[in-house]
Amino acid sequence: MLPDVQSLTLANGLRVNMLHDPQASRAAALIHLDAGSHHEPPAFPGLAHLFEHVVFAGSREFQGDERLMMWAQAEGAKLNATTHANATAWFFDMTPAKFEAGLARLVDMLAQPLLAEDSVRQEVSVIDAEYTMLTGHADSLCNAALSLAFRAPARLHDFHVGSRASFGEDIPALQRALTHYHQQFFTADHLTLWLQGPQSFTELTALAERYGNAFSARNGYQPAPAQPVVLRDESHLQLRLDGSPRLRFSFPVTHCPALTLLRQLLTDEATNSLLDILRTQALADDVRVSLPYASGSGDILSIEFLVCDTTSAIRARIETLFCQWLQQIRDLSAAHLQHYSALAHRDFSRLTPLDQLRTRTLDFPPAAQNGWQTLLAELHSRNMTRLWIAPDVQGQNTSAQGFCLPVCFDKWGVISDNVTKLSFAFHLPPNGIVHKTDERVHTTGAPLTLHQACIARACLRALSAQSAHEGNSLVFTHVQGNGLLQLSGPQEWVTRTLSTARALLRSPSAIALTQGERLFEQEQRKAESEIAIRTLLAKLPEVICGSSEKSHEFATAGDDAAVLVFRPLKENTAVCLAATQILASFLEPAFFQQYRVEKNIGYVVSCRFHQTARQSGILFALQSPVYDAQALLGFIVAFIAQIPAMINSITPQALEEKRGALRESLGVRPADRLEAARQQWLREFAAAPELNEESVAAITTEQLLACVREPDNSLPCEGEGWGGVLLKNQEVDVCFVHRFVLKTPSPPAS
Repeated sequence: MLPDVQSLTLANGLRVNMLHDPQASRAAALIHLDAGSHHEPPAFPGLAHLFEHVVFAGSREFQGDERLMMWAQAEGAKLNATTHANATAWFFDMTPAKFEAGLARLVDMLAQPLLAEDSVRQEVSVIDAEYTMLTGHADSLCNAALSLAFRAPARLHDFHVGSRASFGEDIPALQRALTHYHQQFFTADHLTLWLQGPQSFTELTALAERYGNAFSARNGYQPAPAQPVVLRDESHLQLRLDGSPRLRFSFPVTHCPALTLLRQLLTDEATNSLLDILRTQALADDVRVSLPYASGSGDILSIEFLVCDTTSAIRARIETLFCQWLQQIRDLSAAHLQHYSALAHRDFSRLTPLDQLRTRTLDFPPAAQNGWQTLLAELHSRNMTRLWIAPDVQGQNTSAQGFCLPVCFDKWGVISDNVTKLSFAFHLPPNGIVHKTDERVHTTGAPLTLHQACIARACLRALSAQSAHEGNSLVFTHVQGNGLLQLSGPQEWVTRTLSTARALLRSPSAIALTQGERLFEQEQRKAESEIAIRTLLAKLPEVICGSSEKSHEFATAGDDAAVLVFRPLKENTAVCLAATQILASFLEPAFFQQYRVEKNIGYVVSCRFHQTARQSGILFALQSPVYDAQALLGFIVAFIAQIPAMINSITPQALEEKRGALRESLGVRPADRLEAARQQWLREFAAAPELNEESVAAITTEQLLACVREPDNSLPCEGEGWGGVLLKNQEVDVCFVHRFVLKTPSPPAS
């Protein structure tokens, strides 16, 4: 069920949308700016993206450790920001008790940013590293290539990520440009504040009025309206890119809630759906629906199929089936549209409040039939461009959005004569569905390799989709090295469907085995092209669980070095678990300050409490285009050596604040029943101790120091005080250490 929404306009003209979500355990805020990379001055490509970064460096009222970035890390809040062509957003979520403090910082950050020269210089380096990383990021390169298929808007082809070269060396001039950008756009008429949480509308209104009026009223500046989206005459585009082949169909469309309804129809995995038939015929294994461009004058809708091989014939077969499917959705009844909208609403309601706000404002809105007929009129072949992405494309290097891409505009056949006309299945809920008074949630699971999980996913796809159409849930996930099967529905249905699922897993069909093998190959190729730190995170469970080797080798894209260090609990007790969580909350902002603010080593700097593969502990992560893996490992070792001194400097008041925050979290459970059951299963499977008031109250600085002393079961050492695993790729050493040992002196008597 979607949360209730109320809107108001403050005295200064600021639009406010408030969503009351009584079941939510966290509250979220998002500030949306009606300007983005297409509104930056041409002299400074990437300025909007740079501004998105620099404001986190401090504001008039909140600086140093009190600014939003540092405060959020210390308090366990989640925050981020993103810059799009015609919009920018900053957002965070927090427990309701601390939400107001976060909102005060978010508003001041955007209303009164310092934009200090040192901060500008530092973020130029960060964005330059991000740009270097994106030159090997497949999705970014595909979106850049797609821009070549459009004649308008003209700025769609411009470079907007930003780099050291595009910003230049005149930092004061860049600082003045940022200040002017802020003066132009950060007035109430260009901004919208979104608030969502368990607070009442009265409370949310009070928060909006208390902080939203910090923005000045309109200044009279109005940017030029966005240009309409116009295709080029050439409708075929090809891009050479390593990895699985893809076929992307894109349309200029009008933004509307019906886009989300279309996405729900396209991603249906039930028997005889478009996706099921493409998989069964070994044509395509998956579909992704995205909006790579959005504006008030139109969006670009992209429908991308992950294709099974690189032949020209397969492209024609997919397009023929896709066009048949597009024709058949024109005849869907109102009941069909209502049913698929309800499925989309259920998926949306399972998102966190923060993700709901991001999706509403920057991606697909909650599904509805509004605009359905207009959308259907736009989904025709004359309004469609085709982008083929494969490793064997013969293309010429072409500049697109600041990337050099091997592309060509060679045509291929689009209609296949040997495709039988099919009738696709579009489902309706069973007749006579009533309120379920006996609904149960059942979770079962076991350790699975990625290969096993891919086969299991292929076996269960159709059954999972059919369950959703019946008003129930069957969800399979691979998390922390475990395959989890979750069912939610009436007890009789759970028992029957669980038996069916087990039979499918015990005796996979030949089709499921083939699909599972292809899915595994795709996952491996994805890992090779993924951002290095994400590849290491994906490898962490299997290294902890299954490997006694100290050295592993695998390929990752790009030249960045990346290092992970994971330190498990010294002992599996409630006190040790509580102490480790509290210690991580102290370390996270300090680690960020040293290696992101002071040393600025690269794009990824993270230290946090982490749970994986039946283990809980502290995770350190660094990724850099400048330093090699040995240097990154040295930074982490140096930081670890400082931990005892950091602990001894913690004041009783600071420790009690952390204990209080952990106590507050004890009773917090996800509102979604499936997610709550998933977390409970993982805790039980890992034999994780249950935290309580007593274990939290027992935490002292001595307990924190005990977390970093040498455990009795330390692994054989790669170096003095260390044990773990070393990973290398073909281009750069990538260290992966899953346990560290730190010898510390006994603390002085208190």
